[in-house]
Amino acid sequence: MAWPFRRVFRVCWWLLCTATFCALPLTIWEFKNQGWSPHYQAWFIGGIFVILTTPIAVYEVAIHTEYYTRPRLQRHVIRILWMVPIYSLDAWLALRFKDARAYLDPVREIYEAYVIYNFYAYLMNYLEDELGLVDEHLAKKAPTGHIWPFNHCLTPWRMGQEYIWETKKGVTSYVIIRPLCTALALITSQFGVYSEGSWRPNNSYPYLAMATNLSQMWALYCLVMFYHAFKDELQPIRPLSKFLCIKAVVFLTFWQGLSLNILVAVGAIKVNEQFTTYTAADVAEGLQDFLICIEMFLAALAHAYAFPPRDYMDPNIPTKGFFTNVRYMFDLRDVVVDVQGEPLSCLLTCKAAEAVV
Repeated sequence: MAWPFRRVFRVCWWLLCTATFCALPLTIWEFKNQGWSPHYQAWFIGGIFVILTTPIAVYEVAIHTEYYTRPRLQRHVIRILWMVPIYSLDAWLALRFKDARAYLDPVREIYEAYVIYNFYAYLMNYLEDELGLVDEHLAKKAPTGHIWPFNHCLTPWRMGQEYIWETKKGVTSYVIIRPLCTALALITSQFGVYSEGSWRPNNSYPYLAMATNLSQMWALYCLVMFYHAFKDELQPIRPLSKFLCIKAVVFLTFWQGLSLNILVAVGAIKVNEQFTTYTAADVAEGLQDFLICIEMFLAALAHAYAFPPRDYMDPNIPTKGFFTNVRYMFDLRDVVVDVQGEPLSCLLTCKAAEAVV
């Protein structure tokens, strides 16, 4: 994919965005005159943002795939970049087909946990490539205490193997808990005891939301602790912008949905059910999906800035070409090996070290 083609693609995309945003107010005004329902207006406008968002992510993935010079890093970057179109398309389909939302949202939720794991693996692989044995390098550094307020209730992790294990355990636990909570939500909804947005104690929603939230916050905290210990070594890959992009998509969208459900519970979002088949919970879920369609456009731009392909465009490193490298996007053997094998060996090593001390 030559440079002139990439420049032409970017110019065409910017022209499309400019024309779209100029025409959008006129389109909304015409919708009002034609008497379109808010549901179809939101679906149409959300679809426009999906059309603008998807080419950004696909373009970035395509360039990374062509210049696949550091597979141990770029396979995780590509998986992270796919988060934006998956979120965007999933929300748009759920906005149009509300009855299918129960089956569409779990895809987004599971991939969210997968992205957090891949970001941790991306940082760890970079450190292994640059430092070799990461735990031995960390063991030589001064102790790193917990961040407030956890410094008042948790003992510091021993620098080295234990520190690596604790941060990894926090991240991988979310990879397990998030899909588990999603599965429990699907099961309990079939028995009529889930009731998303309802905070009554006889429903499973408040307990699953609390478990998901606590696990998510702890996983993000472990990522912060990992960065805190290796911020100097990670500086060449600008980890802060990458972390903020992922945190904004994962953390803020979760809290946004939770806040909308709270507004439903307190009566701030309500509908007259005599004139519509939509409930207040349906309106909140639709608003969440509509906002995600718009927000993913901004997230796609942020991800393109945080994970630029130019970092890997090294003319001195030969690549196998775009079509040969595509298959690496779907190779998940590293995930299976990482989740099944390394945690156990790491735990046994930590226990052995504690016994010696």
